[in-house]
Amino acid sequence: MTSGERVLREDDPLAVRLLADGWVVVHESWGARLTVPQDGAEFATHLEPLVDVVRKQGWTVSRLSERNARIIVDLDQASIEDYPGGGPATAHTVPGEQDLRRHLAETWHAYGARTPDGRLDCATVMRPEEDRMETEFTVTRQRYRGQGLATAVKAYAILDQLQRGNRSFGTGGSPANEASLRMNEVLGYVLEPRWLTLRRP
Repeated sequence: MTSGERVLREDDPLAVRLLADGWVVVHESWGARLTVPQDGAEFATHLEPLVDVVRKQGWTVSRLSERNARIIVDLDQASIEDYPGGGPATAHTVPGEQDLRRHLAETWHAYGARTPDGRLDCATVMRPEEDRMETEFTVTRQRYRGQGLATAVKAYAILDQLQRGNRSFGTGGSPANEASLRMNEVLGYVLEPRWLTLRRP
């Protein structure tokens, strides 16, 4: 992001003022939140079938550990060219293996879908924020997109986090990735006001 750019929510009074002053929107991104009711049993019955669909196709959906950092990084690196653009709010950099390993050993959480021979075809990584578990990134091997893998892995992640006492979740992305947006809506995420990258005229 250059010194002549600001990233603000569209309902931020400053964003309204800057737009009135002639600043232009050069990128947009979306954010979404999910808050599961205290009694999450009914909500869980909505998510569990999403995981079962993928299991019936032969994948194992499970929690990943720091020992899996290498295969997560490899999958992310193989898919980096497929991440949509969208400016600084949606920029993604493949994590370093040692950094990811350290984060997963401490406070981050990872989940994935693997074939019987151990190949990782989808992964999602979450990090704790003050008031929620935030999705760091979700990635699916290109040839298996559109088969429900990301939906299943994120559903499993939410179910696991519910068992750990976490009920608030956040995610986001680029409007260019409509499949990701629709997938998160299926999981129960609710869109927030857009994030705008504004550039000085």
